[in-house]
Amino acid sequence: MHVSPAQAQQPFVTTAGDLNSLAWWVVAEFHPSTTTIRGIPVSKIRSSWCKATEFRPELIPKELLSQHGAEEMKTYKLAFALEGNFGGSAAKQVALVGVYEECSGQIGRFVLVLDQPTHGPPKVRFVDALPTPHQFGILSLRKDNAIVVWSCLECDGFAVLKWDRRKRRFGWLHDAGQG
Repeated sequence: MHVSPAQAQQPFVTTAGDLNSLAWWVVAEFHPSTTTIRGIPVSKIRSSWCKATEFRPELIPKELLSQHGAEEMKTYKLAFALEGNFGGSAAKQVALVGVYEECSGQIGRFVLVLDQPTHGPPKVRFVDALPTPHQFGILSLRKDNAIVVWSCLECDGFAVLKWDRRKRRFGWLHDAGQG
């Protein structure tokens, strides 16, 4: 009989399914384990969250990324976090994706845009959370500085987030054609 230590932490990514016939991100389950994102307590991002972890390449087993992922990320300029100025702020900004867990147990994917002032902590500029059994997400940047949020590495499932100058806030574009 094998007894696991009580404090053993579950890996960030586990897979359940045939990796020979299905892409890893389709069968991946992500397990958030942190209580801060870039120094911000997750409960300050969303009061219902108990844990959230941003996707980072070092959290995903190399064998998964090398199977399908690393080359696609490089070829298509995909990343889990993008830095730039996406609109409406003098501060440098970072857009990132990750997985959250509400205190109720509900799990989903989030998209977060943070202002990164030269002094002081980052400030939440935009947050969107989607409860979903498939939490994988990755980002790319369009020429017009819109953030493209992909739900997989090899598909057409994406949404576009762009700064709206008139409304002075980020919003999802309904016509998501490439810009």
